[in-house]
Amino acid sequence: MKEWLTDPIVDETKERLDKLGIEAVLFDLDDTLIYTSEIFIQCMQEYVSVVAEKIGVEASEIMASLESINNEEYKKMGVNPKRWVAVVEKLANELGQGETEILENLNLLMNIYSIEPRIRQGVKGILEVLRNTGVKMVLVTHANVEWTHFKLDKLGLWDYFDAVIIVDENGHKKSLDWKRGMDVVEVEPEKSLIVGDSLGGDIKSGDELGARTVYIPSPWSVSREGEIPEGTEVINEIAEFLAALSKIK
Repeated sequence: MKEWLTDPIVDETKERLDKLGIEAVLFDLDDTLIYTSEIFIQCMQEYVSVVAEKIGVEASEIMASLESINNEEYKKMGVNPKRWVAVVEKLANELGQGETEILENLNLLMNIYSIEPRIRQGVKGILEVLRNTGVKMVLVTHANVEWTHFKLDKLGLWDYFDAVIIVDENGHKKSLDWKRGMDVVEVEPEKSLIVGDSLGGDIKSGDELGARTVYIPSPWSVSREGEIPEGTEVINEIAEFLAALSKIK
């Protein structure tokens, strides 16, 4: 245990969890514990910059089309990296020019899956506090399997969790996926707390099960679509999580 991670912090957190009857905390990964959207934005901007220069179209026009097409393909194909092939093909068709340049620079978008993400501020401290309370911890992430392993390996996050559930990249995260995580650690939904950035995949799915929920609004507009369920605690950063426990009912 780190020196700053004193017993009072652990004891206070355990007291809050016990008062709520929480026996398991289940986390999303991307844009909850780590910064993921910034990698997408970086690679998309690099791609657009190169293509715009080669075909003589304004970068802002290409980016607007790229974002719109990607959002639609996500709804159809989930988070499978192969969706970028469909995205660039549709981009070439929509722009009506520069097909060769648009398609041949696909690798700039695929770099998304080889860049080590940044861990969000305070994450490891929070996970260590929770681990020391004895609460069960589960990661439920919706992503490509190899990419998930890459991220967890690089950031050293495996050992914090009692279980890691990787949701099929070709679909979308649903209540059933969170229930799988609860079942692995043998904790009922009403004794579980879900923390995530996707309103639909994380928060609404958890609320449907009867779990408590903490919502960190995603930078990605698609993940913010819908109404926030009543009783959900909303925070701006994961660093606010421990303090937010006292506000959950």
